[in-house]
Amino acid sequence: MMQSKEELAPVPGVLATIAAGFDVTTKHFWLTLIPVLLDSFFWLGPRLSIRLLVERMAAFLQQEAAAAGMNLDALLAFAPRTNLFTSLSVPLLGIPALMAGATPEKTPIVTTVVELESTWLMLLLFVLFSLIGLLLTAVYFGLTAHAVRRQDGDGGKLDVAGFLQQVGRTWLQLVGLVISFIVVAFIVYTPLMIVGALVSLLSQGLASIIILMGPVILMWLLIYLSFTPHGMVLNGRSLWRAMIESLQIIRRYMLPAMGLLLMLILIGQALDWVLLLADEGAWLTWVSIWGHAFVSTALLAATFIFYRDRHAALFGQ
Repeated sequence: MMQSKEELAPVPGVLATIAAGFDVTTKHFWLTLIPVLLDSFFWLGPRLSIRLLVERMAAFLQQEAAAAGMNLDALLAFAPRTNLFTSLSVPLLGIPALMAGATPEKTPIVTTVVELESTWLMLLLFVLFSLIGLLLTAVYFGLTAHAVRRQDGDGGKLDVAGFLQQVGRTWLQLVGLVISFIVVAFIVYTPLMIVGALVSLLSQGLASIIILMGPVILMWLLIYLSFTPHGMVLNGRSLWRAMIESLQIIRRYMLPAMGLLLMLILIGQALDWVLLLADEGAWLTWVSIWGHAFVSTALLAATFIFYRDRHAALFGQ
């Protein structure tokens, strides 16, 4: 039962929580292996390029883009650096990867590039890789949660059989979470697009404002559901209950939660920018990959600690 505001126990601040996340990762450095291996695969492994498909789309849009004053040069420049394998790192939810965006132009060894020419095959592989990526995410989250428990003295030796069962359950829940978000996004955008199209007959500016409400609504939804995976992995909650408890935690601890999420975004973006800027295509890039994996894992551990402390204070469990 949720405690009243007066009875809530004090919890560590955001900076202390982030420091605790780095402490967990330092003592359990093996947590960085999964993101390092995934990033190394993106960096030196074979690549599935969708350059031809992007160029076809650009050619199709060329006339309309010219009429609208759009410049497709950036899209065409990005096309040769695409790699469909990077969909193994699911945006916002999956394993963090330094090479998840445009693949580097220079590498210490020659990489194999396979050009995809079928749109349907691309979509099929994208879904398949995303599902595999969510499975890897379930393993990564489960190991991180185990490390957080061990740091508190609540977790003993890893029970492999029980862990595999938890991974399977978490994977299905993560898939359900993604599908739920896609459905909600469709429900949100459909009426907005219809209303926007009607309003555009009177005012283009007002129509744009109405359509832009969609990303704002979805952004707030993401914020309120940001601790859903933590409830599923750390406390074994069902998808629905984890969503409800995430909403309650964000609503009660809005300011520190927003502060934590903002710091994670700023640190992550700054780290990516610095490491990619320093990348010269040499073997030294592996140091950047390890550094990115360490910081990203520490920040993830910090979110588990933040959730654990606030959940215990709010629900007394």
